[in-house]
Amino acid sequence: MVSFFNKNIRLLLLMPLAILILNFGVRAQGIQFQEEDIDLLVAKAKKEGKLVFVEIYLNGCPHCEALAPVLEEKKAGDFFNPKFVSAKYEANASLSKALQEKKKLHYPEFPLLFFFNADGTLIHQATPSDQPTRPEFIEEVLRHANDALSPATRTSSYAARYQQGDRNLDFLINYAKYTKTTRDTLQSTVLADEFGRTFTKPTDLENPYGFYIISRFISDFNNPMAQYFFQHLDTYRSQHGARETQQEGESILFQSLYGKNSDALLSSEVVAMRKAMESLGVAPNVAAMRTILKELEAYFREKNTTAATARFDEYQADNFLRTTDYAYILRFFNEKAPDNSYAEKLVAWTDKALKTVRPDEVNKPEVAELHREQSEAYLKLGKKVEGKAAAEKALTVAKTAKEKTEVYEKQVAKFK
Repeated sequence: MVSFFNKNIRLLLLMPLAILILNFGVRAQGIQFQEEDIDLLVAKAKKEGKLVFVEIYLNGCPHCEALAPVLEEKKAGDFFNPKFVSAKYEANASLSKALQEKKKLHYPEFPLLFFFNADGTLIHQATPSDQPTRPEFIEEVLRHANDALSPATRTSSYAARYQQGDRNLDFLINYAKYTKTTRDTLQSTVLADEFGRTFTKPTDLENPYGFYIISRFISDFNNPMAQYFFQHLDTYRSQHGARETQQEGESILFQSLYGKNSDALLSSEVVAMRKAMESLGVAPNVAAMRTILKELEAYFREKNTTAATARFDEYQADNFLRTTDYAYILRFFNEKAPDNSYAEKLVAWTDKALKTVRPDEVNKPEVAELHREQSEAYLKLGKKVEGKAAAEKALTVAKTAKEKTEVYEKQVAKFK
């Protein structure tokens, strides 16, 4: 009885180890991933005469979860391990962030397959599509790896293919992903314009392909695809979901208002974007708050101070502004307006702002700033007595608030 008991105890103790060994053996058949920084991966690849493969996945991403067991398949390991030094990073992990910083990469979607040469240059990227069967999914992954191995099919060759006239839709989509990943904003704009010329029929614009392109690659409000999108929001809501439509619409507007070319927007374009924001369901006062500075900037570029003054006069009458908001925008007028036609209004705006200050707030730094900006407006109006009084008040408040007083002392000196 004791012998039987001891034998079974030994079996029970050994069983987890056996299972562990078995599981390790199965995993070892797949791609051998290393937990290493990209620089170490590149160094190993160079030493071993291989390329570098990095999978970027996101926790909770169903497509990433579907891909994971595929990469553990023996057929995947047999192909990858002799040719690549491999790693997998969770998108928010430190190794992933280091990769993004060192290689200046953006992640447009997940999962992402990155391939680097032995010099550490990104030569290929891919987003594998889910497949109905495991064998087909394996072949999908191997196809992307083969593309990385061939200079003719790598995404780093796409610029040349585009110049040579390749306009296949799948090619354009993959090229657009690559330009977003490598932060090539100039070529991303070129490709977005290409999509705008390609997608002109309502059926093409509204189908899943069209919506995918709008949501992934269109960041300019003036792009024809974006214009169609905002003119047919109800159609997109019904076909692709209200939440998704809202997200994509706000993304286009945000990128248009604050992107690379936002400092060249016309005032009419900014106003149109504010109206488009309202059409998405954003409350008018919230939409105005998001665009007011961009509207004022555009009017100043157009040397239309009168329109800028009227717009802010309307805005501050319809919206609640904090003292800090007033201080910022009044300084914006004093520094950016191309002429002094706004100055009388600025004095009135300051008086209105000061009336909202509570007794326990009269010595706040932003109140000192309000007095200083009003002093500057008086100076531009030629009202030196009022301007000096406002400047001295600003200096007094600044001292009480224990702010640095140099800028306020300079303002007082303007009236000596």
